[in-house]
Amino acid sequence: MTETEATHDPMTEFDKANLAHWEELVGIHLNGAYSVDEFRSGESVLDPLVTTEIGELAGTRLLHLQCHFGLDTLSFARLGAEVTGIDYAPRAIAAARDLSAETGVSGRFVQCRVEEAPDVVDEKFERVFTSWGAICWLPDLARWAEVVAHFLKPGGIFYMIEGHPLANAIDDSGPSPRKDALLLRYPCLSQTEPMQWTQSVDYADEETAIENATIYDWNHDLGTVVTALCEAGLRIEFLREHPVIAWRAFPDLVARDRYFFELPEGFPPIPLSFSIRAHKPA
Repeated sequence: MTETEATHDPMTEFDKANLAHWEELVGIHLNGAYSVDEFRSGESVLDPLVTTEIGELAGTRLLHLQCHFGLDTLSFARLGAEVTGIDYAPRAIAAARDLSAETGVSGRFVQCRVEEAPDVVDEKFERVFTSWGAICWLPDLARWAEVVAHFLKPGGIFYMIEGHPLANAIDDSGPSPRKDALLLRYPCLSQTEPMQWTQSVDYADEETAIENATIYDWNHDLGTVVTALCEAGLRIEFLREHPVIAWRAFPDLVARDRYFFELPEGFPPIPLSFSIRAHKPA
């Protein structure tokens, strides 16, 4: 990716560019690095951090915010949850419904923005979930946290897992010139204005050129995330940092297994991702 400062206004320009990008990615992800074939064969494709940290799912109603084409959402259904997924990309929602019908795994999918969800979905949930690579597309985490709290039943659990702000700040232009140090290139703290990027290919398919290559995202530091959830009335149960991440965020990372990337031996241990579990007081 190449970086320039975003200067466009109003915000709807950012939204339109990002939506066009994600609409295009649906087809790439259905046929790329996402484990769609494994899901079709009967597996839940959720990573082990999610499955061990989110808590018991059997008999719960779960809302997945920014669900993309529903692969993780329907994997939760395989683990016993009654699932609803929302996403703002029409092609993603259509693909999620098709995947549900094809596999016979039940799920409800609604097209809307996170901010609009309380006006569209009239239900409360025992679980609300936000997954990898999601909150960077949202400029207003205070509103996001309010939506999370709105949908949780009293006693309900919110769980999220996400790339760490420190990992997002590391130079991704090429391998580190040293095998025991990393270079910082991008902001690690929250920024009011989005960054503009040119993403000509996607990590799921580095051979297919992306036509809608211009995207905008917002960095959110840990303090902003935790504060937003607390101010929305949730109580944090844990904040954990992990030495793995779900995608190759910069070239020095190596695959640990089918789920995660990590730094090779010799580099200092740093957090590459974080997870939060919180609940809405009864």
